[in-house]
Amino acid sequence: MKKRQIGWLFAITALLGVLAVGLRTKPVQAATDPALPAITRRVSLKIRKENGIRHPAISVDPGKLVQTRRMLLQGQAPWQAYYAGMVQTDYASLTFQAKNLQAGTYDTPANNTFKRNSQEVLLSADGFRAYTQAVMYYLTGNPQYRYNALRLVRTWSNMDPTAYQYYPDAHIHAPVPFYYMVSAAELLKYTTVDQKTFVDSDQRTVDMRWTQTDTDKLTTNLINPVMKTFLNANNHYFNQHLYTLTGNFAGAIFKNDQAAYQKYVEQALVNKNTDKPYGNGALAHLFYAVAADDPRNATKQSFIQHLEMGRDQNHAKDDILDLIGIARIINNQRTKVNAKTGQVVKKHGVDPYQFLNKRLLSGVEQFYQYNLGSTIPWVQFGTQGNAQFPAWPSDGVNNLLDYGGPISSDGRGRLNKFFSSSELFDYYRYQEGMSLKQLQKAAPAVVQQATHLNDAIFYEGTGTRNFWGSYSDNKMTEIGAEYWLSMPRQKAQNDQARPAAVQAATSDVAFSQFGTVLDQRLAVKKQDYIAVRAASNQKQIQETAYNQSYPRDKTTVRGGNQLALAGLVKSPTGQYGLRIRSNGSAKLLVSASNEPGAAYQTIALPNTRGQWVNLAYTDPAVYSAYNDFYAVIGDSSVTVDFAALTYFNQPGGTQSQVPAITISDAHNTVLVGEQTAWPVTITNATRQELLSGPVGMTLAADGRSLHWQPAKAGTYEAVIAADDGTTIVTKTLTLTVAQDRQAAYDQVHATVSKEPYTPASVTKLTQANAAVMKLLKAGSTDDFLQALAAYRTTIQAAELINPTLSDGSLNYAAYPDMVTTYVGDQQRTINLTSLLDNNPGSTNGDFKAPQIFDFGPDFRVRPTSFMIQARTGFPNRSQGTNVYGSLDGKTWTKLTEHMTACVTIPQTFPIAKDKQTAYRYLKFQVDEPGLPTDPAYPGVIDYGKIHVFGERELVMK
Repeated sequence: MKKRQIGWLFAITALLGVLAVGLRTKPVQAATDPALPAITRRVSLKIRKENGIRHPAISVDPGKLVQTRRMLLQGQAPWQAYYAGMVQTDYASLTFQAKNLQAGTYDTPANNTFKRNSQEVLLSADGFRAYTQAVMYYLTGNPQYRYNALRLVRTWSNMDPTAYQYYPDAHIHAPVPFYYMVSAAELLKYTTVDQKTFVDSDQRTVDMRWTQTDTDKLTTNLINPVMKTFLNANNHYFNQHLYTLTGNFAGAIFKNDQAAYQKYVEQALVNKNTDKPYGNGALAHLFYAVAADDPRNATKQSFIQHLEMGRDQNHAKDDILDLIGIARIINNQRTKVNAKTGQVVKKHGVDPYQFLNKRLLSGVEQFYQYNLGSTIPWVQFGTQGNAQFPAWPSDGVNNLLDYGGPISSDGRGRLNKFFSSSELFDYYRYQEGMSLKQLQKAAPAVVQQATHLNDAIFYEGTGTRNFWGSYSDNKMTEIGAEYWLSMPRQKAQNDQARPAAVQAATSDVAFSQFGTVLDQRLAVKKQDYIAVRAASNQKQIQETAYNQSYPRDKTTVRGGNQLALAGLVKSPTGQYGLRIRSNGSAKLLVSASNEPGAAYQTIALPNTRGQWVNLAYTDPAVYSAYNDFYAVIGDSSVTVDFAALTYFNQPGGTQSQVPAITISDAHNTVLVGEQTAWPVTITNATRQELLSGPVGMTLAADGRSLHWQPAKAGTYEAVIAADDGTTIVTKTLTLTVAQDRQAAYDQVHATVSKEPYTPASVTKLTQANAAVMKLLKAGSTDDFLQALAAYRTTIQAAELINPTLSDGSLNYAAYPDMVTTYVGDQQRTINLTSLLDNNPGSTNGDFKAPQIFDFGPDFRVRPTSFMIQARTGFPNRSQGTNVYGSLDGKTWTKLTEHMTACVTIPQTFPIAKDKQTAYRYLKFQVDEPGLPTDPAYPGVIDYGKIHVFGERELVMK
């Protein structure tokens, strides 16, 4: 195959040659900027200990808070960036605002009850605003901020303590808003007041001092009832337990309740006395130590497994933010604990960062490794139920650790929000005394995150977010933004590769920030890009870091891509560009996972001769929303540098009339010796070029047609490129050359399945075949090739009566109209594809009635057995299932002899011979439900996999 030169590439504008290869930022705005509220020393902290509890030390370390103000007065980075970001939020507005205030009153709640989740939204807005205003008061000394915060706290201090009632998920969603409201009160209580009264805009004279009455009312009317009603259990599931503790810590510290505080410390670290040990969200269990000799451990060496990563990455993210924040709360109190039991001790203890041999660091590292694209070791725990793989015992309500499936890819790579804080890195680096070299060895992904931070105002996809309140849509869901108030003074020395600034200039996703080198022999990370050497095939590519770390693991699937990029926010309709430069032509395979042969798109890479270009591509229906994996396949002399992914024609992205190339596929089979032309349509381009193709192929000067007269049978590729001066797009045409018409027909006809087709498909196939046969000996070549292409398309669209999966089971999701689904007696969409995708972590939906498959009036299914597998983490939701069959949807025959058990492994149910008859309807019905995952949500039914073995038959009429 002859490769053409692309001299026109070098005429790309000079601007492209100097395009930023990393994320560029606007100049940092200093805290002393007159556009920002001025920092002063008018207010002091009243730092003290009461009953062994430090104050004000819920959300911040008081000494570090004093230091933060000093750094702002000096205009130090990165403090001023976070301050400028915080000031730009509505929470920092000087204008008083409240969501739960009765109009015309000073501090009367509009709703003084707390019985439904609508109150969470109000508490979230008022609590985070009160906290922000309290912080602004300390930093600036402006009494308006104190007035605003006091009024909000006093409003919520007037709640009715008898009008609290638990509602579903209250223990999950109420604690964080509560934490911020109580932390605001803590700061108000322990800051000085020069101006004892304040006249507000309604001419009220307000007492600005924090009084005992304030303490008593807040404690009686908000803190105690919230803790008693919503936060009174230590057996909630994984991160639900941690949310509960976040609120409990705030309440206990504010009340000086030393006994309660010490209890919560132990519950955060070990939680020994929980009655749900296998759903325990404490650090020691959630970041589980896998033993080297565990028979399920393919690595044959010990490691830490973040258990909730088996559920999905979004919930796993909640865990790491909660645990990091809780560690800060404990550390603010200077608390030491027993290194194994997690109980508070006075002597010879460790802080939460050293607990269990730095377990916190190890668990968080696993999360970042996986979400940045690396493979991590994973043990499929669960109720396996045999001697080789002993079951973990149930804890009574199936809120057990029963992740019998693989690690979940759901939400993988969604990292933008929590790249705005270096909290964990800072504590291990500066408080625990680990050197940068030691941290890079122990937790390289944590180091990558902490040294390549997002700006205070950053892009999440094509929309901007502010770190201050980024976890708030209609309510606060995570703690952590406030960490910037406790940053150590060493941050001023700044050993970050990319320190945070105020405002990100582009939405481009930089490989230097979110990229990961997977094959260290073929890729290397530079300052602003990743350089990749091509491999001749994916078998040559290895995930070298995993191989080095776990050399005895011969079973974990990995390898196939030289690099990965996380932090994306994509959609199937978006247009994207990769900023690359290359010294030769190659192929780029784009995948959603680091597995060989998993590419969802192949892109021709042009030789840019060292010039940076934007190579456009569009995600198809199957795509990865948050991360992509890339393999460069070509000659070993080819190197490709990857700088960033850009969002075309979106805020902060590259603005370009992205070219498009359309080539008719009517002639992708051609004949030896026949001159053939392909219509080509190119839009939004100023240049076009045939980059590569077989000898003799030409592209018309106007770019509207491709011409070739093949001389030899075989398979060939041609690549066309189009350019608009900013962006390049490539198009690959694969051609099959046959010796003559008969050979061309035979090649296409050979793709007809030997399995029977539906009558409608048979009719279409017969007609299309006849059209080709008519032209086999006579007629023009062009007409023959047109008919042959139509026959190929008809074959590809034809529907089998009995399509099957690789295991021989029925592929009942093969065609859109194959099955109509019902939930109970209501027609509803059930995600059938998720039941057949070989991923038990995906779900068909959450329902509360039997799920029915209707194969329609023209077909029947004759089942011989069923394989049912529970959704990963929720075996109780499918427990007690029987399968029924029916002809009319009214009279049902029970087909299974045994119900599904509460296990996550696949369960197979043979059907007795006398029941292996044909049915139009199949019903999956829970007859004896397991205990609910959450008592507030009883009766939820879902499945991870349902395979139907047997045959679909045509109804004979």
